[in-house]
Amino acid sequence: MRYRPFNQAGLAISAITLALESSSLSETKRVGLVFAALEAGINSFELPSLSHEWNAAVRSAIDAAGRHVLVLTLRAASPKPSGGDGRGVRAPLGDQVDAGLEQLGIDRFDAVVLDDDGASSPEQVATLHALRDRRRAGMVGVTCGRGGPHLDIVNAGYDILATPFGLQADAGLRKRLRTVVEHNISLIGYDFCDMGDVPALNAEAPKGLARLFKRPAVAAESDPYEFLRRTPSWTAEEIALAYALTEPSLATIRVPTTEVETIDRLAKAVERELPTGSAAQIEMARFSAPA
Repeated sequence: MRYRPFNQAGLAISAITLALESSSLSETKRVGLVFAALEAGINSFELPSLSHEWNAAVRSAIDAAGRHVLVLTLRAASPKPSGGDGRGVRAPLGDQVDAGLEQLGIDRFDAVVLDDDGASSPEQVATLHALRDRRRAGMVGVTCGRGGPHLDIVNAGYDILATPFGLQADAGLRKRLRTVVEHNISLIGYDFCDMGDVPALNAEAPKGLARLFKRPAVAAESDPYEFLRRTPSWTAEEIALAYALTEPSLATIRVPTTEVETIDRLAKAVERELPTGSAAQIEMARFSAPA
């Protein structure tokens, strides 16, 4: 596993972060997944707020590895209503953080990132700063959408920006991100294998009665990313990750998975060099993909 600097104080973070998403896994499997990540060299875990299911597994990791080894990020939900009728209002941001800390038995998160597409209100910005001032969070920040960050985000006093980055990253996004990094803001990448609107390619055409219920395979010439699936000794996901990691401004890349095998594969991909010619093929595929 490779590690990158995560803040100005010298905190080191693994190149990939395991995002602990809601799932139907048993408690035993959750613990096994977290420990598989530790064994692969991953020291960074992202927890969703308002969810308790991963707390026991993370507490076990803290007991085994030590709190100082781990980088724990809380992905906080926007407190704003989810609809115009006022329903779906979530807990205030500060309450989400306090509840998460109490459940894990720790004093602070290394980072709190508001999952709000960069549209934080002044009140939310103030709350994030207060969490950092109270040392409930070492760093604070927000998430931006596929269009990338608005450059005025650097004036909000954030430490972190979570941004889509991968196969769809163009030169404009790279330039904007480097401008953000110049203001000492650390970057977390996500959606590294996003192929846009390209339909998924079936492994083989359906046979027999299955033809009546399944869509036929997409022709290779209509899928500009077909080469990702045909590169020997690589999967499309592994190539996409290796490509994203060629961007030096990223501190870490978020990987959501509940499969130990996926963790092992992607952890090994971090150590590999991107196949020759793949970067140029990805650029051409991005221009060829449907708008």
